[in-house]
Amino acid sequence: MTETASTGSGENASTRDRIKAIAAELYVLRGHDGFSFGDIASVIGTTRANIHHHFGNKRQLMDELVADISADAQSRIERHWISGRHPLRQRLSLQLDDLRRFYDKFNPAPEDRNVWSPLSRLRHDLTALGEIAVSALEKVNRTYDRALDHAVRAAITDGELSHDAPVEAIVRLLRSTLLSCPPMTQDAGSFVEVERLFAALEDTVLRAWAGGSTRDGR
Repeated sequence: MTETASTGSGENASTRDRIKAIAAELYVLRGHDGFSFGDIASVIGTTRANIHHHFGNKRQLMDELVADISADAQSRIERHWISGRHPLRQRLSLQLDDLRRFYDKFNPAPEDRNVWSPLSRLRHDLTALGEIAVSALEKVNRTYDRALDHAVRAAITDGELSHDAPVEAIVRLLRSTLLSCPPMTQDAGSFVEVERLFAALEDTVLRAWAGGSTRDGR
């Protein structure tokens, strides 16, 4: 059964959202040049004409996908590293769970080595996407820097880290760790190395610059 462009506004909105959801998954897995409107239509069970009706052309669709990827990433970063009064240890755990969710979604079978990070895919496609992808990644990077800085300073204020902890250096360590996770899983074929990396980072940072707080129960 196919969907048509003549449905009501509610159905049109639902169809449009469905198209974007499928396109987003195909994009992460295959990249800009790896999927077409025909591929989306085949998955959804609609026509290419219907997809053109909602998005015009692939560039328009990609512009929206890139904006969505950037906005979603910024929202999740702020949720993990700014929201609430969580200790740094817990924020690392929240971030790890978030990364694992994406990994599992795009790597359902043992030893799959698929790209699973939307941001990593954007970095692969900078040549194809141009300024829109560059701008999106810059926004995410600024959000990471701001959010990680907030989390480290909060950990110092709360006594989890000592007052002489080097904020900029710790932020750089955290950010570099997060950026290294997608290629690491493709090399290893599993998420285990990411878990080990997070455990090592947590242990190193919290031992090297331990404060006097026991708010996290340890």
